[in-house]
Amino acid sequence: MKKLRSFLLIVVSLFATTTIVAQSGTITSATATKEKGYTVLNPGELTTIYKYQHLSHSPKEAEKYKPKYFFTTGNSDVLQELTKMNLKKAFPANHPFHDALDAQFEDDNGLNAYDSYHKMYKVSWLLKENTK
Repeated sequence: MKKLRSFLLIVVSLFATTTIVAQSGTITSATATKEKGYTVLNPGELTTIYKYQHLSHSPKEAEKYKPKYFFTTGNSDVLQELTKMNLKKAFPANHPFHDALDAQFEDDNGLNAYDSYHKMYKVSWLLKENTK
């Protein structure tokens, strides 16, 4: 009985101290599948935008798990978080694109906005218009 109690204590302590990470390692365009919660929003554009929606939760917890957005470029298929800084790093020599990002977006909110007039995402439109 002591051995069983010790064994259970060890198992419980291991579960209590283990952190489970849903998205560990590097995610690429090949591994970002719908089964893992990723959706490609704009296939075929210069910058491909991905939406990640956490799948392992109840509908009541939807507010806790808001969608996250990522992007890839033609130079790299590794998903990067969709932020102004990451976009600037992905296109380091394209200063007109940097300026357009700063003029269009105060912060990272809205980087996933769709431009219904041009029928493409705003980030993609800015990049297209400011690519040399």
